[in-house]
Amino acid sequence: MGAIVVLAEDEPDLRAVYAEFLRRLGCVVWEAADGAEAAELVRAHRPDLLVLDHWMPVLNGLEVLEQLRDSREAIGLKVVMLTHQRDAETRLEGFALGAVAYWTKDLSLAVLADRIRALLGPDAADGPSPP
Repeated sequence: MGAIVVLAEDEPDLRAVYAEFLRRLGCVVWEAADGAEAAELVRAHRPDLLVLDHWMPVLNGLEVLEQLRDSREAIGLKVVMLTHQRDAETRLEGFALGAVAYWTKDLSLAVLADRIRALLGPDAADGPSPP
């Protein structure tokens, strides 16, 4: 079995694209439509990776990081902020709260696949390359 991923994205169409993409990489994907649901899924499933949008309902991505920061269920969790938000202040705040990477949504799926494989290691997400 591949890596366990919680994908937090409030836009349904974009969430579907990213979820299918991650599944094709061999990941088990749990989908969250808002930040509160993302935090609950992390606590319930102890994923290897949390892919986290910044602007979401209920809790934004930074608030999710704040909630998870001292959670034992989040120990060892790698968090990637994947967002349209480009400002340096938000990026720095994400890193300060525990994100290991901050990527913008203009990445191609091929580049995203390479970055996820590098982050998780070759055995965690070893499915075929995206189209």
